[in-house]
Amino acid sequence: MSGTGDVEEFAELLRELKSRTNRSYAALATRSGVSGSALHRYCSGTSVPGDYEVIARFGKVCGAGSEELLELHRRWVLADAERKRDAARSPAAVSASAARTGPAAAAVPAVSRGETAAGPNAETGTGAEAETESGPEVESGPPASASDPAPAPAAAPPPWRRRPLIAVLALAVFSAAVAVALLVGRALTSPDGSDGASDGRLLLSSRCPVVVSMGQSDACVHELQSLLARAGGELDIDGAFGPATQMRVVVFQLRSGLTANGSVDERTKRALYENEGKPLATWTPERVTRRIREVFTEDPERAVGIADCASYLDPLYTLPNANATRNWGVFQLYDGTLRKLGGTREQALDPDWNIRAAHRLWALTHDFSAWKACDRAYRAGAKGDKGGKETKETKGS
Repeated sequence: MSGTGDVEEFAELLRELKSRTNRSYAALATRSGVSGSALHRYCSGTSVPGDYEVIARFGKVCGAGSEELLELHRRWVLADAERKRDAARSPAAVSASAARTGPAAAAVPAVSRGETAAGPNAETGTGAEAETESGPEVESGPPASASDPAPAPAAAPPPWRRRPLIAVLALAVFSAAVAVALLVGRALTSPDGSDGASDGRLLLSSRCPVVVSMGQSDACVHELQSLLARAGGELDIDGAFGPATQMRVVVFQLRSGLTANGSVDERTKRALYENEGKPLATWTPERVTRRIREVFTEDPERAVGIADCASYLDPLYTLPNANATRNWGVFQLYDGTLRKLGGTREQALDPDWNIRAAHRLWALTHDFSAWKACDRAYRAGAKGDKGGKETKETKGS
């Protein structure tokens, strides 16, 4: 993977965070719960992790603030999307190249699949193989009889005559697509075809896109954030659709019986305007900390450290995984783990249920092996703090 565009911007922020510390890649990797070679690939822009959790830990180790961590998550989302687009485009690009070369390809030396195939990404498990594609199929006409004279080969039109025709066809297709998009957009803004502006509902007006989503920054997002805050959500109302806004959208959708995908479609917009409750109200980090200590009596401080690493003690914290699943709540319980515990996503967002479920996981092994990366980061941090205290005591004596 070449470090370009969103991937390079993501890697640039990682390098900037690393430069603040005096630690090596190996030392930072140990505290972040990832291998040194993988961390080096992330920082150089040659690889993008499929899971944000390791990047969040890296940011914390480097001393990133809350705003920087949100920006880090935003860049990771964009970089991961670029990685997926590149993987999807690779076979198409090879096929298009083969189609363009036509008969002249016979003059080009053949290249083996082993030389052109892109190997799988070791971190994400994705990869694309170069594939060859045969030329376009030609429809055959009726069979010619033996007495029929052989037809003369049709002369191909010169390039200067073909190009205007291609341009006209492309323009016609583009114009039709724009017309369809406008018609669909009008139909979706409101049931009666109006722009929804007459009743002051900006999100349903023609001034906002049909779907408001990650990366957007305008008055429509400001309106969305205001509605989420009215529903009890804790977030900045800054008009920028970032990870924090998406998390609140996902939880609102889940608790409203909608598809929890983080994109604000018409159904979500209407639900936000019609909502009169506080579906996004939840516990404060202080209350979460107290409850963790009450439940994890065996090792309360370590449990609090694990939860802080996983979710910043935010009961409504949700993180997407590369395989379309999510982690939920205080202890970031994975969808598969919820099924094993007989729980649901809605239950995982209840802080008391989440904490008690995490304790059930801990009781299976009497350790925090279910959160290996966060536990490793916690132990590395505790060891560093202890070493710093010992050094100060030695100097003082």
